[in-house]
Amino acid sequence: MTINNSKNDVPQYNLKVDLSEKVVTRDKVYSILSKAIFQGDLKPGQRLVESKLAKLMKVSRTPIREAIIELQQKGLVVPSPPKGVKVAPLPTKEELTEFYDINSVLRGLAARKAASNITPQGIRKLQEIIIQSEQSLKEDFLKNISKLNVKFHQVIEKSSNNKELLFLLDNVYRRSSERFSEILSRKKRQKESIEEHKVILKSLIEKNGELAEKLMREHIENGKKALLQEIELGENNQKKRVAK
Repeated sequence: MTINNSKNDVPQYNLKVDLSEKVVTRDKVYSILSKAIFQGDLKPGQRLVESKLAKLMKVSRTPIREAIIELQQKGLVVPSPPKGVKVAPLPTKEELTEFYDINSVLRGLAARKAASNITPQGIRKLQEIIIQSEQSLKEDFLKNISKLNVKFHQVIEKSSNNKELLFLLDNVYRRSSERFSEILSRKKRQKESIEEHKVILKSLIEKNGELAEKLMREHIENGKKALLQEIELGENNQKKRVAK
C-alpha cells in the first residue's frame, strides 16, 4: 500500500487491495485501513475521505463510514475539524509508558497462567519460532522477526486459557503502535529479544509460573526502554538538523 499526499492536503490514495467479493463488509474495509495505519502506509495526520476511499475500493460509502467509526472507537483515527477524520498522532512518551506498563502486567499474567496450561504442541511451536527467528537474524530479515515475535507472544497468550485476558490483550495490542515496528526491529534489540524468549520458554518448560511472569515483565520493560531510547535519539537528531 502506498499513500501520497498532495501539496494542497487533498489525500490521494493508491491502495492495492483485493475487494473481489460482491458484498464488501465493514470488517474487510476496517482490516485494510487498520493494516495500512499499523504498517505506516497511512501516516499520522493523514486525512481519510469517505468519498475517495469508496471510489478507490469500488464500494458504497456505508462500509467505509462504518469502518471509520470502528477505527475511531479503537483510537486509530481522530476527528479532523471542521469535518472528517485523520490518522491519530503517534503516542507520546507518557502514553507509551502507560501502554507498556499495562502490557507488562497482562502479558506477565498470561505467561504465569501459560506455565500451567501450555501443551507439548505449544512448546514445540515456541521452539520453532525461536529457531526461525535466529535464522532470520542471520539473514538480516528483521521484519520477519517482528512477525515471529508477535506469534511467540500469541502462542503464550492462547496457552493461558483465559478468554477475558485474551480479550484485554487483544484490545491493548490493537491500540498499541505497530507503527513503531521499524524501531523495535533494530538488529541489536532483536538479538536481545530472542535470547529473552529462550529463557521465557525454559521457564514454561519447567512450569515455573512465577519465574515466567517475572521474565516476561522484564522482557516487555526492555522493549519499552529500547523504544524510548530510539525515540529520544530521533528527537535529538531532529533538533540538531533544525539548529543548523
